[in-house]
Amino acid sequence: MLPENIRYIIFDMDGTLLDSLSVWADSDREFINGLGYDYDPAHSKAMKTMHFDSACEYLVKAFSLSMPPEDVGKKILEIVEERYINRVFLRHGAEKFINSAEKCGIKMCVATSNKKKLAEDALRARGIFDKLKFVLTSDEVGCGKESPEIFLKAAEMLGGKPSETAVFEDSLHAVMSAKSAGFFVIGMYDEVYEEEFLKIEKIADMSVRSFEELLK
Repeated sequence: MLPENIRYIIFDMDGTLLDSLSVWADSDREFINGLGYDYDPAHSKAMKTMHFDSACEYLVKAFSLSMPPEDVGKKILEIVEERYINRVFLRHGAEKFINSAEKCGIKMCVATSNKKKLAEDALRARGIFDKLKFVLTSDEVGCGKESPEIFLKAAEMLGGKPSETAVFEDSLHAVMSAKSAGFFVIGMYDEVYEEEFLKIEKIADMSVRSFEELLK
């Protein structure tokens, strides 16, 4: 379990709470292929640390699309929304861990680069939304997770200090950001970021391959 001083938790959503990272690459591929272009996995790697709006701008430039980034975003979200509700599930042990943390009086939230409505709908569909105090997005904060601002704002809204707040993240840049701000950082393994996990293990205060490890 977590250190005794941890009273608050900030969860990343995609790849951490939800097994959902492949949804974005698959949806981007479906959208681009539907326009008659070939989609290379390198595009997914290029966009993995980007905010959603920046990723849409990237696709417009990479494929010289005639539509504006806003329309690209709408088309991709139409594909993504159905998958999030019907095909995306919680990571193994996530629900048990959340229930255990709730029983211990730990306050929890989600901080995500995803869209707010999509995130909330996905968490409701998986039955854990009501156990969270709120969902905070990069859009609301005004920057991505390359800055610790979203974690600092989430901690403030929870009523805690970084030193008593655990941040669960699966991406290297977010782990580095949260760690730099004084949070207790737990690096979560995800096969999409498998190459980064060795680096995450060296930076995070704790690293696990599933929530079940924290329940032992």
